[in-house]
Amino acid sequence: MNKNILKELPELVRAQVISEDTAQKIVSYYNDRPSSSANRLFIVFGILGALLIGMGIVLIIAHNWDTLPKFAKLFIGLLPLLIGQGVCGYLIIKGSESKSWREGCATFLVFGVAISISIVSQVYNIEGNLAGFLLVWMALTIPIVYVLRSSMASLLFICGITWYACEVAYFHSQDNFAKFYWLLILAILPFYYLEFFQNNKNNFFYFHSWLLVLSVTICLGVFAHSQEELIMIAYMSLFSCFVILSEFKAFTTNRVLTNAYLVVGSLGIITLLLMLSFDWYWIELGGTSLPDLVSGVELPVAAALTIAGGILLLIFIQTNNVRDINAKAFAFLLFIVIFFIGLQSPLASQLLINLVILGFAVNTIRNGARQNHLGILNYGLLIITSLILCRFFDTDFSFVVRGLLFIAVGAGFFAANFYMIQQRKK
Repeated sequence: MNKNILKELPELVRAQVISEDTAQKIVSYYNDRPSSSANRLFIVFGILGALLIGMGIVLIIAHNWDTLPKFAKLFIGLLPLLIGQGVCGYLIIKGSESKSWREGCATFLVFGVAISISIVSQVYNIEGNLAGFLLVWMALTIPIVYVLRSSMASLLFICGITWYACEVAYFHSQDNFAKFYWLLILAILPFYYLEFFQNNKNNFFYFHSWLLVLSVTICLGVFAHSQEELIMIAYMSLFSCFVILSEFKAFTTNRVLTNAYLVVGSLGIITLLLMLSFDWYWIELGGTSLPDLVSGVELPVAAALTIAGGILLLIFIQTNNVRDINAKAFAFLLFIVIFFIGLQSPLASQLLINLVILGFAVNTIRNGARQNHLGILNYGLLIITSLILCRFFDTDFSFVVRGLLFIAVGAGFFAANFYMIQQRKK
């Protein structure tokens, strides 16, 4: 953009739009201003440098570890932490606004905390497990995130608490709800809001959005215990909340792939619906009574997410035109109705799920054509293809009929894309 402006300056001078002196000042301004790409590159190299230094220190120490006395081990274990705190303290006292220095030092300090905890525990033979280590490490990382306003430390924190939740709820204890995970994820949300929604969005905003959305999606499954049928309502409501949030101006982005809420929410809804288009879920649900459903922890979780989805939907409808909202935002309401129908008639619910998928596919194709967006249009065609592929395995159609269906979908792909490209040329 700057180069285009500079190229236009001679013509503007000749047309007497600006003076020669003003043109020189503009050239000097853009030449002296630091490049944003160079700043981003410096931040990346600062973070990589901190990681490489930390890895190098660990390798050197590990090679000579057994020969060191206890005092030396403790000193080495606490040294990275002391160095990181010293440098970070200097940056705070000096009032440095250098993003690269803050990110690099914060990253080094986060790993310094982990090294210190590990070495002190090993020297004094403090018993524990990986989940406990991750919990203590992440709890000590929170102050680093807020004091240094470090986006990289925040990203590491989200990864760490997700690992902790998987460790306690999936890998070892199947009856653990990972309660500390939910407290820790709430602790990082103020930083996410203050750093990105109050300031300009940047690449770190996209990374945070993706990690937060994926983390909550992965960890919601920890509530699936006695009544796993209800967890489907919880997930459908969660994905619908993501889609609704993506419609708000604060969460919109310039490109579809950078909008984690839209991508994960939409793909999550379609994936769940395709899974539910088979009969296994409805057969299990048909033999379940209402008293059994209300006995597990899944019900309050599903209810809370459903209420949250309803509130978000009402807020959006009050402030925007209901026609502008993504149709998948209503998926959780449709699924709840189909869910209760399935308690009495599993076959009817299975049929309704297939019709809902087809309706979403047609709506997506329509939106792609209206917005002149090939990606959205092909996404809708891909949904139809996936639905046909799912029915390929559980229907008694002949191979000729199945083959004709795939030929028709393939022709639809070609015709829709050809039409769209021709319209763009016009």
